[in-house]
Amino acid sequence: MFSFLARVILIVIAITVIRSIFSWVQRFLTSAQHSPPAAQTRTPPQAPQSTALEQDPVCGTYVSVDTSLKRIVKGKVYHFCSEACKDRFTA
Repeated sequence: MFSFLARVILIVIAITVIRSIFSWVQRFLTSAQHSPPAAQTRTPPQAPQSTALEQDPVCGTYVSVDTSLKRIVKGKVYHFCSEACKDRFTA
């Protein structure tokens, strides 16, 4: 009985080790195929973007002031998350 349990445990350990090795090899091959050359991985420094948020008056979503769609009505600037919200507001 002990011999049978020892064999089962050894088989489970062997399967675990083999799966780990295959997983490591797969990760290595996948990362080697998709990694860009070292010169392209560096990104140039960028100016910090504003973190100011404004609420879309139609749907209530908060959008970044930098990336929002803007509409000026009677001197007030409104910020929209999409063209659909912008069109709904002006209709």
